[in-house]
Formats: sequence, C-alpha cells, structure tokens
Amino acid sequence: MMKLFDITEKYGKATYAYPFEPYIVPENFRGQPEYTYELCIGCAACGIACPSNAIELKMNEAQTKLIWEFDCGRCIFCGRCDEVCPTGAVRLGNSFELAVKFDKSALIQHGELEMEKCSCCGKPMTPKRLINYTLEKLSTANLLPGRLEEAKKYLYICPECKKAQAVERMTKGIEEAIK
Repeated sequence: MMKLFDITEKYGKATYAYPFEPYIVPENFRGQPEYTYELCIGCAACGIACPSNAIELKMNEAQTKLIWEFDCGRCIFCGRCDEVCPTGAVRLGNSFELAVKFDKSALIQHGELEMEKCSCCGKPMTPKRLINYTLEKLSTANLLPGRLEEAKKYLYICPECKKAQAVERMTKGIEEAIK
C-alpha cells in the first residue's frame, strides 16, 4: 500500500475528483448542442444535416409558425448542426451531464419562428427571419440597382407562384416571337 502512495507522489494523480470538483473539458470538446433562438433564421440546414434526426422542423396546426425542436436524447454529438448553421444559432457546448430521472422534457429545446406568406397566393412559405437574413445578404452583394429590387420582389413569392410566373412569361415571349 505504501508503494502505491509513493508512485502517486512521484507521478501525480491519474484520475480526476470529478463529482467533487468540476471537470474541465478539453478544447474542441463536443458536448450538448446549445440552441440560441435569437440567432435562428429557420433555414433548416441543421435539421437536414442531422444524421440521427435529433433536430426536427415542422409547421404548427395553423400554418403560421415553424417549430424548431431538438431532442438531445437522440443526439450523437457529431457536430454537423454546428458546421452547417450560417448564423451560429446551434453551437456545441461544454455540457456533458445529460442524465435525467423521469422528466425527458429537460432534454428537449425548441423555438417558434413566424412564417411569411406568399404575396401572390397567400400560403405560408418561409420564416420571416430567413427573408430578412437574405435581404441583408443581398444588400451587401454587388448587384445592379434594378436587379436588387427585382430580387427583393421575388423573395416574397413562393416557388409554385414563381414557376407559374416564369411559364407565363415564357409563353408570352413565344407568342410575341411567333407574331
């Protein structure tokens, strides 16, 4: 027994006193993803990139809000959500104590984002924050003045209405070319 104490004194401690002292995680530790609602634009990149389907995006019953939900119980801590988030709304944190007794709702994070309606048909199409983010990025792009205004107009039109307008423009162009 005394030999063990001598070895410990010579080389130092090999373990941590974790439950009694806080454990300092190493740099680049992949802990529980943390969601910052204020930064989320509702682009759904994190939900698409998540291999374990821990992040789910769905519409509410009234189709007025996009509901973002993260279930930490399904997460495999791969960090793909962190990599693809353009605004940094999802970041891997240092938290690793995720055990819960009975209430699994403590493992779920969620947020709700208001939806923008199509200016043509009135159907909900995309989160308002995503449109604002896109407008911000477009204003910093070096577009011709007329193109910027045209792009802003198209942001408020759903894909189906854009397709119908494109077909209408093409058929008018063909009719004018025939005349």
